[in-house]
Formats: sequence, C-alpha cells, structure tokens
Amino acid sequence: MVLSCWLGLLKNAQNEVHFRIWYQKLLAALQFCAGKTLNNEFSKEGKLIRILEDIAKKVKAASDPKRKEVLKVELNRLQQFFQEVKVCRLPLNPALVVQGIEADSCSYFTSNAFPLKISFINANGPGGNINVIFKIGDDLRQDMLVLQIIRVMDSIWLQEGMDMQMIIYRCLSTGKGQGLVQMVPDAITLAKIHRESGLIGPLKENTIKKWFRHHHPLESSYQEVTS
Repeated sequence: MVLSCWLGLLKNAQNEVHFRIWYQKLLAALQFCAGKTLNNEFSKEGKLIRILEDIAKKVKAASDPKRKEVLKVELNRLQQFFQEVKVCRLPLNPALVVQGIEADSCSYFTSNAFPLKISFINANGPGGNINVIFKIGDDLRQDMLVLQIIRVMDSIWLQEGMDMQMIIYRCLSTGKGQGLVQMVPDAITLAKIHRESGLIGPLKENTIKKWFRHHHPLESSYQEVTS
C-alpha cells in the first residue's frame, strides 16, 4: 500500500510549480524500481480509482430523483472494467484481490458528499464481499495520519500487555479531496447514536452511556462492554 500511495501522490504532484522536476525524477525512479509487472498492477489500480472518482462526481451532481438511476448506469463501467482486467488488487489493501462488483449491494450515503458504498467480489475464495467507501470532497490525508498514530499507540499498548480491543480501519487518500475508507461491518456511528437521543444528543454528556445501558440492560453485560 505504501508504494502505490507514493506513486499516486507523485503523479498528483506533477502540477506543483516549484518542485515539478524533482517530483518527475522521483516518479521515474520509483516506476523503474517497481518493474513492469508491478507497474501494470498500479496502472489497473489507477484506472479503477479514476472510474470511481467519475462515478462519485456524477452521483453527487445528479438530482435526488435521478441519483439512484445514475449510480445504476455508471456501475456498468465498473463491470466492464473487470471484464477487461479480470482481477485487480484493491488500493486500500493490496493483499486483497477483487474480481468484480455486486451491483445490487452498491449504494451511496445521503451525507453532503454522497460517498459511494462499493461491494467488491473477493477473488480469493469464500471470504465474502469486500465493502469500501469512496469519498470525494474530504481531505483524507488527515484521517490517514490520525489512524497511523492510533496504530502506533495500539502497538505500544500491546507490547505492554494492554489489549484495548482496537479495531483500526484502513483509509487511503488517492488524490486531493478523495480516497477510500474501509467499512467496518456491523458498526454504528456516533452520529446515529446522537440522532437517537434527539436534537441535543451531541450536547449531552451521558448519551453514549445511555446507549450502552439500553443495549446491555444486564449489569454483567454492561460492565463487560464498558470495562
């Protein structure tokens, strides 16, 4: 993931006025070291990202009544992409190889940016679909930095024998204001918990505590999830 991320960042930096030549040299050296096979793989990943970016922009720009239809039509481009390349590594986690999408499970979220939910078909056996979020309009470089810090902190805690039960999802900035985010299965967002508590839910100090109490009425169960 580090190498593909560097390649993407260097390609996006080609419009930098003052350091353009240096970035071009770094990109050429990195591509030379990667070799033909790896560069071909990066080329497929880059094409996948460009298709996702275009789909996300069209879905966001569409009117509410037509947004679902636009997504349905545009997903055909992803289907065609996989018909051409057969398989492609997922830029978010190159250890994962995908061979298509399950169009019926793809959708978008109704937030301001209308991020896409893409359900990729796992090419490595019965592992289930791989669901990711593709966002435009958000600077995910900040998210990547924070998650890297949390990952380092978790590693330190584990070395000291403290398992904090951290689930650190993956996040990859693929360009200025866009990127991929791993979907955590069966997760409930803080925003949803706050909505359940009414308009002033985010302002209450005990909103999270009440939510845990509601879903774990037994004292033993409550203590287990909060300890």
